[in-house]
Amino acid sequence: MYPFHWVPSALARHASEDPRPEGTFVYPTGTSVSTLCGLTEQSADNSELAWFWPTCEDCYEKARKIADSLP
Repeated sequence: MYPFHWVPSALARHASEDPRPEGTFVYPTGTSVSTLCGLTEQSADNSELAWFWPTCEDCYEKARKIADSLP
């Protein structure tokens, strides 16, 4: 639906345009991801509690702009 996906990493929920591994709905824990806010080679944390981390404001703003630009 959107060209980005949310991923907990570096103690926040970030957005990434990196492709997820085939057949998965989330980035598996330990997967290296680049984020919309510019973090590179961050390791995904798909633990249950990580999804409760705060949303990265920079990723949120960039993801919102991407979503708003779609038809």
